[in-house]
Amino acid sequence: MNYLSTSFSHGYLLITFFCLACVPYSLAIKKMKKQKEMENLIYDFTEDNPATNWITVNDNVMGGRSEGGFSFKKKRLIFSGNTNTNGGGFSSIRTNPSDFSLGDKEGLHIRYKGDGRTYKLGVRMEGKSVSYRSNFTTGNGWQEVRIPFDEMDVSWRGRPLSKDEHPLIKSKIRSIEFMIYDKQDGPFTLQVDWIKSY
Repeated sequence: MNYLSTSFSHGYLLITFFCLACVPYSLAIKKMKKQKEMENLIYDFTEDNPATNWITVNDNVMGGRSEGGFSFKKKRLIFSGNTNTNGGGFSSIRTNPSDFSLGDKEGLHIRYKGDGRTYKLGVRMEGKSVSYRSNFTTGNGWQEVRIPFDEMDVSWRGRPLSKDEHPLIKSKIRSIEFMIYDKQDGPFTLQVDWIKSY
């Protein structure tokens, strides 16, 4: 065997070894990424009877006329209804109390598809009636948004409150909610693919 063919063989073996060495590493990276995503997953609506985790709160609790609620289709949460600004003008859904282990997290991350209207994503603490919420807009197609906890506004029954007097303690978050309160009349539909923390 001449020098050229020997060098080629050695080079080929080195490239093959390098590629084979990289494959397990690449698979390990993907596995770690997938594991991290699963650790941060709160809901993907694939569980049996996901409706048991949610409740509806509309403006009829204060005499309003809006209608809204939740359903599930193709492993997605559907928040839909009709808002009426003649008294209240809001519709919301929220989870039943649960410990989501959010003490060391920065915020919530959702994948969603809306109808052009503006919605709110929020949380509530254990034993507290105040809400912490941020707006997010919807456009065409599926979108993702990350909402930091420290950017959520605090309110009680729509009245703004001081964050200094009512700080959000992440370890005490027990409920996640979606709300529409954009001061518009008409039908609305928001689809949610999953909810994660980050």
